[in-house]
Amino acid sequence: MKIRLIAALLLVLPLNSSAQFARLRNQPLYDKNDLHFGFHMGLNWYNFNLDLKDLSTVPDIFAVESEALPGYNINIISNLRLGEHLDLRFTPGFAATTRQLHFDLINPFTSERQTITRQIESSYVQFPFHLKFKSVRIDNYRLYVMSGMRYANDLASKAKVVDDNLFKLQRHSLDYEVGFGADFYFEYFKFSPQLRASWGLTNLLVQDGTLPVNAFDGLRTRAVLINFTFE
Repeated sequence: MKIRLIAALLLVLPLNSSAQFARLRNQPLYDKNDLHFGFHMGLNWYNFNLDLKDLSTVPDIFAVESEALPGYNINIISNLRLGEHLDLRFTPGFAATTRQLHFDLINPFTSERQTITRQIESSYVQFPFHLKFKSVRIDNYRLYVMSGMRYANDLASKAKVVDDNLFKLQRHSLDYEVGFGADFYFEYFKFSPQLRASWGLTNLLVQDGTLPVNAFDGLRTRAVLINFTFE
């Protein structure tokens, strides 16, 4: 009799625990919505992919290095459900960033060799489209990967400004992006930390005839972004 009672308890307890556990799932129908909205904010580190010439053939320039400085971005989210594990996301927003280029060269005004730094500030209005591939939801979280394209318009571009002390970038750019993260479902919202990387497809170099520009065949963006999403 005791053995039968213990066996019955062993069968009932997991079922009971499972039922209680299931009741703890937050927003169980959240991912059934065809459309939902949110926002994300984060930090970015924009840098350059340098397509340098053979500097041994370039007069007065010996080396070029790029440096990324931290920036920030704010975006709104429109998410369209395409299937159980696939979403289309449009996340327009604003990003501010600063980059530096360090040139080891002969100063044309003093004829001395020195390191000259050009600081480049960008203020992007961005229009990214991404496909988000989601795993099966487990309890109150799920993992995802994403990829897509981003068009950006640099409001701080000085491409048409005549000033030899500026290093100029083109105003318009197109980037390819990939990323991954996790969705955490809370009682009233969904929180998602995300890591994303992007590579520029557009040559941003402005051929203005200044000495630093002679070091390049091309110049493209690369970036790392850490975002925190609330939906």
